[in-house]
Amino acid sequence: MGIYIIAAGAAVFLVGGVFSTYQLYKLVQTDATCRGIKSPRLWGALAAGGNNQSGIVLYLIYRRRYPIISITSEQQTFMDKCKKKIAVGLMFLVVGIAACIWGAVFLE
Repeated sequence: MGIYIIAAGAAVFLVGGVFSTYQLYKLVQTDATCRGIKSPRLWGALAAGGNNQSGIVLYLIYRRRYPIISITSEQQTFMDKCKKKIAVGLMFLVVGIAACIWGAVFLE
């Protein structure tokens, strides 16, 4: 029974990770567009990928030079929704890890 719990936890963890990464990509891409930064897709991919989240740190340092030029209410609500979706994805990560640990306890 423990192996099934571990497999389900790993699946939930994977879904949460992919979902959070994609939402972070969309959030950074929208923020870069609002600030007038060149290549917003590249910055989104750099921020979402990368080891140790060094890409998001690099983006946060780089964006300091660019104030928000124009932001529509649609973009603002989209960014707020992305933030909430990232939180949901992180909850999936936590639940997945907890299920894996719980399954490992049942294996013994």
